[in-house]
Amino acid sequence: MIAYIAPLWIFGVGCLVASVVGKAVKLGGVEIPAITTTRAQLVVALVGVAAIVLGTVLFQHEGSSSTAGSSAAVPSGASSASGASAPPPAPTRDPPRTPTTAPSTTTPPPSTEPATPPATEPPASTAPAAVHVRWQGTLTLDDGSTSGSPITGWSLDSVPPQRAPMGDLGLACQLSCEPGQIVGTTVVSWNGATPPKREQCVTLLNTHLGQRTADVTAGSIVCFGTDGGRVGFFTAGGGAGGGRQTLAVTVWERP
Repeated sequence: MIAYIAPLWIFGVGCLVASVVGKAVKLGGVEIPAITTTRAQLVVALVGVAAIVLGTVLFQHEGSSSTAGSSAAVPSGASSASGASAPPPAPTRDPPRTPTTAPSTTTPPPSTEPATPPATEPPASTAPAAVHVRWQGTLTLDDGSTSGSPITGWSLDSVPPQRAPMGDLGLACQLSCEPGQIVGTTVVSWNGATPPKREQCVTLLNTHLGQRTADVTAGSIVCFGTDGGRVGFFTAGGGAGGGRQTLAVTVWERP
């Protein structure tokens, strides 16, 4: 690059001298003819200035490149200016790579299993609780006209039943006792073909309130209630004669 800088400078100086002197100039083997007009002198002077500037720019560029080359870093293993050997640079480890898992974009197929219906509780039973029989047996009502020992009534809340002047069931007696007529705390005749259940007797007694007498013949069925709130029924037997009447009695427990 230096080989081009010196001729540029010489050419530029020659142009400036020729433009000023106005005569032919020969510098460094470059001959510039004489310039006679002012316009030509100005043009030659501008060319000379341009040549000098271009040579200067090239010279500065060459100096920059040389300085940059001399200041390059000392390679690994070379000695420094003080004679100490520079330690090799520690190797740089790459940071560990964290594996990344791409989010799954697979949509699970819709379930084909039939939907399970919600569990439902079984409906509460509306059937009445079973009520057990408290006492069952045969009672005899007797006006005492023949036996001399009247048994006109029975209390049916105790087990076994106890004799009572009137009781829950008894003979209808005024001036004389009537074996075909039964009195009680509450009595209502049952007209069904089969013996009644407790619920049926309860319904019958609740629809015929205050009824205290019932006429009976052999086979008659009558629902009754006791002074203690119990319910039962009896079936009238045949007349035993002599002012006597037999009854097949069933008494249920209270619910």
